[in-house]
Amino acid sequence: MTDSTTENFEHLRKTAIGFLEDRADLFPDQASAIRTIASEFRTAELPDPLPAPLRLPGCRHLDAAMQMARQGPMAELAEAFIAFEPHLRWIRTEHYREKLGDQYMENYCYANVLGYDALIPHDRIIAAFFVIGPGQHYPRHHHEAEEIYFPFGGDTLWSQGDEEARIRPPGEPIHNTPWLPHEMTTGDTPLFTFCFWISPGPIQLAQLT
Repeated sequence: MTDSTTENFEHLRKTAIGFLEDRADLFPDQASAIRTIASEFRTAELPDPLPAPLRLPGCRHLDAAMQMARQGPMAELAEAFIAFEPHLRWIRTEHYREKLGDQYMENYCYANVLGYDALIPHDRIIAAFFVIGPGQHYPRHHHEAEEIYFPFGGDTLWSQGDEEARIRPPGEPIHNTPWLPHEMTTGDTPLFTFCFWISPGPIQLAQLT
């Protein structure tokens, strides 16, 4: 592992912690969960050697996602992420393929910094960067984990429970409590988001409802 790799990771760590601390102050209802993730980032140890990086077809949406993110309040975090991105392993929830089809699977992916199949393994916490291409529907699903998304921007429609779907401002949390059904539909721009889970036990992946 090179010195520049370590420097880029430490910059991502510092930027992510600063972002989370700022969000915890701004959004006290989610502060406990946000500070839990910040604490995990502080104590995470970068493995040496790193897991083998992997890119998937959905990564082609990153250029448009970054162009969008640079215009919003999370630009610093986006820049720190993209500098370290070549070292990350992008994955998909493969059991979605049967119901959502190849077209959806080719247009989305996520990179777990903490979690399963992640840069830094964790059996209860996920901290990830997630991208979905334009014109895609991530259908209604739920899970036992508490989840928060922080979108970098864009025109994605977010739906929770029985609420009407709406666009959410960049940098503000979308908080999914355990088992709350939710879904997302992307518009003209990709969905690019920093997100995390806090599971009560070993991580159980989301199930479509």
